[in-house]
Amino acid sequence: MIERMSFCALGAVAGILSLPVAATGPEMYVVDFAGAGGPQGWTVENGEYRSPEYSNAVDRIELSYSGADAAAAATISAFPKQGDGTSVATLSAASSGASFDFPETTDFRSFRIAATNGLALSSFTAYVSADTLGMPSDVAISNNITGTSFDATWSPVNGATGYRVYVWTNAVVGASAGTAVWQETMSGATNASSNTKMSDDKFAGCFENSGWTRSDKAGYPTGENGTVRIGTTGDSGWLQTPPIVTAADDLAVRFYAKAVDTKSNGKRIAVERILGETAAFAGTVTLSLEMQEFVIPLPDWESGDCIRFNSITNGDRRVIIGAVTVVSGYSAGSLEPSYIQNVDVGLATVYSFTGLPSVPVQFAVEAYGRRGVTSEKTEAVEVDLSNPEKVPQLNACPLSSLTSPAFAYTQNFDSLAALTATTGDKECLNGTTIQYWQYYKNDMAAALIKYNGGAGNSGGLYALSTNQTHAVRALGAYSTQNDEFSFGLAFTNDTERTVTLSSVAYLAQQWGFANNANQKLSVSVMVTNSLNWISAYSDGWTEIGSTQSTVYGAEDVHDTPVSTPVEATPAEEISIAPGQVLMLKWTIHSLTSGKPGMMGIDDVMVTFLNKPRGIVIKLAGGTRAP
Repeated sequence: MIERMSFCALGAVAGILSLPVAATGPEMYVVDFAGAGGPQGWTVENGEYRSPEYSNAVDRIELSYSGADAAAAATISAFPKQGDGTSVATLSAASSGASFDFPETTDFRSFRIAATNGLALSSFTAYVSADTLGMPSDVAISNNITGTSFDATWSPVNGATGYRVYVWTNAVVGASAGTAVWQETMSGATNASSNTKMSDDKFAGCFENSGWTRSDKAGYPTGENGTVRIGTTGDSGWLQTPPIVTAADDLAVRFYAKAVDTKSNGKRIAVERILGETAAFAGTVTLSLEMQEFVIPLPDWESGDCIRFNSITNGDRRVIIGAVTVVSGYSAGSLEPSYIQNVDVGLATVYSFTGLPSVPVQFAVEAYGRRGVTSEKTEAVEVDLSNPEKVPQLNACPLSSLTSPAFAYTQNFDSLAALTATTGDKECLNGTTIQYWQYYKNDMAAALIKYNGGAGNSGGLYALSTNQTHAVRALGAYSTQNDEFSFGLAFTNDTERTVTLSSVAYLAQQWGFANNANQKLSVSVMVTNSLNWISAYSDGWTEIGSTQSTVYGAEDVHDTPVSTPVEATPAEEISIAPGQVLMLKWTIHSLTSGKPGMMGIDDVMVTFLNKPRGIVIKLAGGTRAP
């Protein structure tokens, strides 16, 4: 027999409190049993406290209670939406609280609590699964895009227990390009004066199929092969095919068209079906300045019908028409994902996709919760891996990539050999143009670089060489007064042992410009706990080597550099612990007066000392360390 429960009942003003954690997250239902009277929403039957039925399955319950003596106890049974209950817990006075998580295979909606020997429950909290989850927000593709990979991030969703990411191609499912039953490529159209109306002979010569017609004053060359322009401002502007000898129920016309200029951009042309002397409207298209493909259905086509392209915008009828094809069996189809990757990433809100094909792909993410609840997928984000946009990359050379015995990094800058006197300014991106290198002018990223053979004297970043046809280049800059250029190189210690910087060797070069003051090129070093752009470090650098420019006379011309080998060795040991970053910075210092010379660096070699750890060998009679 179950004794009468000795729980203290809830006061009249209190009750079940619905406290949603978030609009799309799990709900938390709390019952406080302190006070007088029965808890609102609960009932007492046959000596048991019975909870209401919750809106969804309960994921977790938490309870607090007290007992009059060591024998005080209570049994908790959970009930699904339909069916019998299951005993899920036994409480005792040995503790004052408990919590229980339920597996996703259960669907318990309500609870019954039976007590013996005066165990008093003081609170009961049920966490109910969310019916819906919000979509992840702030979906973004990072700058780390290659031909086969990209990184994606998104913001967390309250109530989510994980995320699934998707990448797919632009697969069009159910589409058919149809079978061509008539085609005109306008292969006879050639360049000519765009202001001269084509003669009848010239107009007829544009088409393989005879019988095309045009409105008065409507046929003009385009300046582009394989296209015809119809109409100028004020002209009637239509172009009509000859009769097309076929009959079908499922024909469509596919053609290319664009606006001539900004005045006709956004204008419309009509596609008409001509049945003898009768014109039937088939559809319209809106033009842009880019040549586009358009498809207009032509149902119930009769043999001998024609197609007319007709401007319907008064006063501005300038249209370029390209290849025209009449097809049967055409269907537009629909875009349907063909998943390349479908990955459960758990609770991570960042993921690196690798091993992708070098084509345009789409990316989306969805959140999921308990008991199979999922959010909608986010709107697809397109990433073109076929021609990824080059962007700055904050990266560092991993020391693990440097192999013994030299354990050295080298750079000769010959990867800049494509820059010549005729290529002009080219984009120069930190960490991308030359991996792991950064370039700054007065702490602003130097975004452009060009070739210089020693004759130019405008301020900027340069690929230096004595002969543009040679594959040899150096990295340098011509810094005008009060401008300072710096080149940075980063290393990260991804090994398990501390590594020591041994030396930094390079050629310090001066190119031929007259000046009346010495200019300094120096190299400095810094060890940090995290990777950043060199412009972020204004202090903390230790100079380990430098060279001074030579003062040239105004009559001196130098088209070859004066190179000074520099081997900079730190005065004190510079150690890079596992996880730390070594930053190197070459600086072409500014002058407050005089005409600075162009300076550069080449043949960089950074050497590290990677000693193996000592091993203690126990020998009979003592120990000896090698």
